[in-house]
Amino acid sequence: MENLGKKVGFLKGLMEGMSFDADSANGKLMTGIVDLLSELSDRVEAIDDMLNDLNDYVESIDEDLTELEGVRDEELEDYLDDDEEEDDFDMFDDGEDKLHLLRPSESADSGEESLAGNLCPKCSRMFFSSLEDAEGSEYICPHCGERIRPVPLTPDNAPIAKPAEKE
Repeated sequence: MENLGKKVGFLKGLMEGMSFDADSANGKLMTGIVDLLSELSDRVEAIDDMLNDLNDYVESIDEDLTELEGVRDEELEDYLDDDEEEDDFDMFDDGEDKLHLLRPSESADSGEESLAGNLCPKCSRMFFSSLEDAEGSEYICPHCGERIRPVPLTPDNAPIAKPAEKE
């Protein structure tokens, strides 16, 4: 954008070197145009500086995100390598998009109970229900107390935790 500022300066020099009456209609017009070009040139330079700063900031965010993705991938690999945890937690049941946990049940017959993650359509908070309940069952939300038909929790609508800001 330095080139733009130089061009405006050149026009100002030409105008000053010309022999015309600055108080005439043509002189006022030329002076107004050159002044306007000068202001626009300054604003374009300021916007260009801000754009460069923004590009630097976005690049730093991209680098941080790449680093975080690497940490996440390492943690996921460590998690998948741990056979003990795979026995206690199963994310998908028979290809369905329902999150559920396996935990010991009070009944000695099955030894475990499968839970489905759900979202309350009223308060949008998550809760669990038994996978053995009939489709379309009504529940009372443990958070807002409303009678609802829950929305099954899927990877598309699952709430995602965000890291806390450091103080």
